[in-house]
Amino acid sequence: MTQAKASETKNTEVKDELTVEKLIMIFLVACLVGYAVEEIWCFIRHGYFESRHSLIYGPLSVLYGMGAVLLTVSLYKIKDSKWYTIFLTAFVVCSAAEYIASLGQELLFGSVAWDYSNVPLNINGRICLLYSLFWGVLGLAWIKGIYPVLSRTIDAIPKDVTKYICIAFTVFFVFDCIVSASAAVRMDKRQENVPARNKVEIFLDEHYTDERMHAIYANSKDV
Repeated sequence: MTQAKASETKNTEVKDELTVEKLIMIFLVACLVGYAVEEIWCFIRHGYFESRHSLIYGPLSVLYGMGAVLLTVSLYKIKDSKWYTIFLTAFVVCSAAEYIASLGQELLFGSVAWDYSNVPLNINGRICLLYSLFWGVLGLAWIKGIYPVLSRTIDAIPKDVTKYICIAFTVFFVFDCIVSASAAVRMDKRQENVPARNKVEIFLDEHYTDERMHAIYANSKDV
């Protein structure tokens, strides 16, 4: 009787599979939660709410979404390893990603969204030991506690619903990225006194003015 129950439990157990759709859902949830965290932290620190958008449209913090996906992909296969292996992996991988993200933003758009220059043991103001340690702790909390719960929640959603959410979000996200990048590049050109050369650039100048862009990306600083 006991063997029959054990066999039945084994057969009905849902295997945790890391699919593309699950990664998209994780990215979406982390972007939304990250945006909320940034807004709350801004209010706690400064006493007011300020835009923490990563993109022009939608309450999304892309860095949090990327971090969640990166932690999932890098730690998924070693989730049962020793705690220090998980900690060091998250420490190194996420620190490298944070540095690359900061450098990429500066090279592409001439701005930075964070600067650790005043924090001890930093590298070019892009990463620092304190936040790298935080990444290590977060990696442990993520793969041991947060991810399993989030994974089961996503698996509980009907597959068709998950599929349509992923398709809709992907289309919206790609559109948002294209518009946001185009508007940011055009703003950079305006600061260099480069006039609009076609209808697209004229449209960007009219609808995504410097005032609007600075309001959306209030936390970014030109370099």
